[in-house]
Amino acid sequence: MNGNASPILNRKREIQTEGAGVVYEGKNLTSLLLRQSETLSDEERIFLVECYTHYGGDFFEKNTSDNKIIPFAAHVLIDLECDVDFWREKHNFYVKRNQAIKDLLESIFATMSDFQCESVTLTENFAVLLATNTCIGCFSSGDVDLSADISERGKIVDWFRSFNFLSNDPPQSIREYSGQSMQFFNPDSIDGGFWINVIWKPVTRAFLVQDKYDVRLSKDRLLARTLGKSSIRILDDTSLLYFCALHISAGHYFTLTPGLRLFVDIDRLARSPRIDWDNIVKWELEDNAGIRISMMMYLVAKVFNTPIPEKVYSKALQSRRNRRFARYLLNRNTNEVQSNSSRLRRLYVELASDDKNLMTNFLIRFLRLVMSRI
Repeated sequence: MNGNASPILNRKREIQTEGAGVVYEGKNLTSLLLRQSETLSDEERIFLVECYTHYGGDFFEKNTSDNKIIPFAAHVLIDLECDVDFWREKHNFYVKRNQAIKDLLESIFATMSDFQCESVTLTENFAVLLATNTCIGCFSSGDVDLSADISERGKIVDWFRSFNFLSNDPPQSIREYSGQSMQFFNPDSIDGGFWINVIWKPVTRAFLVQDKYDVRLSKDRLLARTLGKSSIRILDDTSLLYFCALHISAGHYFTLTPGLRLFVDIDRLARSPRIDWDNIVKWELEDNAGIRISMMMYLVAKVFNTPIPEKVYSKALQSRRNRRFARYLLNRNTNEVQSNSSRLRRLYVELASDDKNLMTNFLIRFLRLVMSRI
């Protein structure tokens, strides 16, 4: 691969790299590589091609591989006519693999009624992929997530066992949330083994008050839809958007690993004509979600240039405290989100997300924790 690209412009520009992606002329380009190519402006397309011409294909291959965004970047670069044959081969691998994942899910969901399960729905990344009819190749995770009522746990274990998916100890990274999810693995499925995660809570997080989220999700799961002749159950688009936003803001503290790759879910869903934005605003208030949903919408609107109505995220910017929080999460000048993680930083994000006085909120949470252990 020689890294040649269509020479739209040939101006020299200063380029640098950072761990979080390519930085070109002071702007992080990761979000452009995660966009649907048809949503890119002419200026953004020129910007990307210039960067590719200067840096070369080898760098882009390594960078997108390190950031686990190869299929998304490949889709964009093919459209920009950058080393088309090379990136098409990369992309076709994911097309074939993800079609196999879809076929597997079709087979599993087709037998759902045989095991008298009613609540199970596909959620998060792969659900968004199917719900928005996005290119099947644009998914790079090594597992899929399902949401279900824990009362159906025994039935689900039997159901998955019939497909040789057996329950395993959860990975170390989520073991602290024992009891909030189950992981099933089949070593003979999808290129040497595949995981299916079944999540009982809206968010797998310790110390997050989820009672109202639980009630809403339990209701919405029973109203889940299927797509055409598919057997796969997916939440209504508005509900899926709401719970994806909650998952990223609370489960990943808005910007932590895998970072912008999660923002794709919000970007794709927000472009759907079926979103009821009034409900998004209303549910955040009803569920005492603070500014978790509105801040998530603000971040995606600014980083991905997603057409999200301002009324949906205006609450996130109404106070000086909230605007300071937004600046902590996102550097508008470089288009980068912060990826630093420590217990203190996560505590700050948690407290700031509640849209209350930080010290008062800390004391309330501390007392709640103490009382729960008495």
